[in-house]
Order: sequence, then structure tokens, then C-alpha cells
Amino acid sequence: MSSEVTFKIKIEGSSEVKNVTVDAVELSKAFTAVQTEVKNLNSQMVSLASTINVLESVSNMIGDMRKALTSLSDAYSQQEVAEARLAQAMRNTMGASDEEIQSIKDLAAEQQKIGIVGDEVQLAAAQELATYLELSDSLKTIIPVMNDMIAQQLGLGASAESATQIASMLGKVMNGQTEALSRYGYKFDDAQKQILQFGTESERAAVLAQVVSDA
Repeated sequence: MSSEVTFKIKIEGSSEVKNVTVDAVELSKAFTAVQTEVKNLNSQMVSLASTINVLESVSNMIGDMRKALTSLSDAYSQQEVAEARLAQAMRNTMGASDEEIQSIKDLAAEQQKIGIVGDEVQLAAAQELATYLELSDSLKTIIPVMNDMIAQQLGLGASAESATQIASMLGKVMNGQTEALSRYGYKFDDAQKQILQFGTESERAAVLAQVVSDA
């Protein structure tokens, strides 16, 4: 298992400090490269031109590291927005507790480890799906198959906006509108249609998950 290094980054416009963890081996390589260039600088002082080249090389490496950390900071900002919107949607439609909201965030993080859909994309889709539901357990049932559908339909290029459209279709099916998915090749038998129209929310969520999984 590779070791890790954690940076503390303050998000601009917020008093909150986030921990950013990076692979220690890769970070070590970057610092080693900088150290090597500094040593080269000491040994190449005989030429002003070579000194300038080394300094530019070091500056470029530091610039690349700064860009990487800025990218991580931006990703955290986007995720914070997605988490806040999900929490608001769950409270509005489900009366969800902090523990229930956190359980959905944790589920998204675990799903990211085993799939290709980023948790910030999942959270945006989950926010949309939550507007159709009353139970956080239903959200837990549907999120894994929703992620499978996002991966199948959108692949690695899935954005929050496109994932939200899929979540909206799933939400419509939860309200009995099976044609929302039928046009994508998902099949519902008569018994499943009856449950999706008249069953409890838990029953409908289970049937929807089964249909998407079996496709």
C-alpha cells in the first residue's frame, strides 16, 4: 500500500480548511526533481545561460505542482456545493437527519472506489433523485444501479448535468412512468408495472433496481 501526504487547503471565500491527500511517492518524485535541478544550478554557474535554463525548469515544475493543488481545491469546492444541495433536497422531501444525509455521502464515496462515476457527479444525481422520494433507504437502493446506468450510458465523460438527467428518468419511473426508461431498452413486465404504480416506495425502489440490474 502506498503512503500518503496530506495538505491543508483553505477554500477561497470560505473559512473551512480541507485536507487534501496525495500519493507520497509521486510527491516525492516531484520534490526530488526540483532538488536535482537545484544541484544542477550549483554546478552550472559557469554559464549565465545555463543558470537561466535551470531556473526556468524549476519554476515550471513548481508551477505544475501549484496547478495540481489548485485543481484539487476546485474539485473540493464543486463537491461542497453538491453536498450542500443534496442535504437541502433530502431535508425538504424526506425530512432527513444529518446521519441519513451522511450515509448517502458515504455511499457515494464507496461507490466511487469500485466504479468510474465520481462522487460529486453521484451527489448531483442523488440530489435530483431525492426530489422524487420520501425515504433515504430508497435512495440507497437506487444509487448503485443509477451509477451502473450512468457508466453504461455516459462512460468516463459523465458530467453532473448529464447524470442528473438519468436521475430524473429514474425518479419518473418511481412515480409509475415506466415509459421514461422503456425507450432506452429497459423492460417492465405487467407485475413490475403494477408495483411501480401502486406499491410502497420500498417496493418500487426494489423493482426499479432489479429492472436496471437485469438489463
